[in-house]
Amino acid sequence: MPKHSFKKLSLAARCAIVAAITVAFALSLCMIMGAVAFASEDPTKNLTLYGEICFLLSMFFCGFVGAKTAGESRFASGIFASGIVLLLVIAASVAFGGDSFIKELTMAALGVAVSASGAALGSRETKRKHRR
Repeated sequence: MPKHSFKKLSLAARCAIVAAITVAFALSLCMIMGAVAFASEDPTKNLTLYGEICFLLSMFFCGFVGAKTAGESRFASGIFASGIVLLLVIAASVAFGGDSFIKELTMAALGVAVSASGAALGSRETKRKHRR
């Protein structure tokens, strides 16, 4: 698909594609973290930490890619795509039950902050060098 045709999609379609890519990215991160955990002496020791790292990296990735793929209002596009992923994570958390509501709320707030930083970084315009 050509580079500029992705920007011609509607906001909802573009964000849905970015959310699907983010879910695939999160699954691959989970596979990598699973291999890291399996290689350690006690594989179950840091699983929560590995999951939180995967979640935060996925939220940053989603905000960054969502902002980079937009033609206009890049920051809002990154936040919207991250919001879709965050809603999916919250729905999964409710469906499977969590340990602590406060911890889940804290992780959601951290996810919003990290995705906003990814969207801000992705929405920055690159400086072009002028040829003389």
